[in-house]
Amino acid sequence: MESEKDKQANAQPQAPKPAEAAPASSDAPAAAAEAPAPEAPVPEASAAGAGTEPASVSRRRVFIGLAVAAVVIIGAALAMQRTPQEPNTPGSTVAADITLITSDRADVDCAAASGIGEFRCGFSDESMAWNGDEAKKLKPFYTTDRHLYLIPGLFLYPAVQDRYKSEPPNKPRDLLKRFTAKCNVKILGKVGGVKVRWLATGTWSDPQEAEAATIVDCKVEG
Repeated sequence: MESEKDKQANAQPQAPKPAEAAPASSDAPAAAAEAPAPEAPVPEASAAGAGTEPASVSRRRVFIGLAVAAVVIIGAALAMQRTPQEPNTPGSTVAADITLITSDRADVDCAAASGIGEFRCGFSDESMAWNGDEAKKLKPFYTTDRHLYLIPGLFLYPAVQDRYKSEPPNKPRDLLKRFTAKCNVKILGKVGGVKVRWLATGTWSDPQEAEAATIVDCKVEG
């Protein structure tokens, strides 16, 4: 009869018997020596990585592209948005690049019921002229950035007067060369209800408010 100890031994999983070693062949070493060694596998370039740039170069190009785009956008925004001109206070001196042709001396004029100090427009209304001196007569002029000033005696300033003498307005207006009087002007204040015209035979504008100023110094370009 089988004892309890033998039953427990038979219930446990039996370890497999070791395989018997194959008999050694005398030719095995020679065959192993003649067999070529297997070549190391060459990793194939993945489809995603083949021909791609290093990640650092790719990131740098992205950053450069974003920077260029930002500069273009900011530049366009600044070009479209003109910085508002700060109000000038009476007595202050400001730069004014005034665009002119020599026929402006006789053609341009303004009309206003009141003046400022000793200065006034050439007309008190559209039909009533004031026969004052040129040095006291306000005349309308635009700067190159389209700011309107009423300035007395501009063509009496030496640099502007010399430019006038070099090209008298004795030919059609459209044949006269435009030039710029780069001036510093002293602000007198504002004149209300001003009408302006740009030709002696032209029509008057609607009433508006305009700054009056006197010449401090000027140089001419063009």
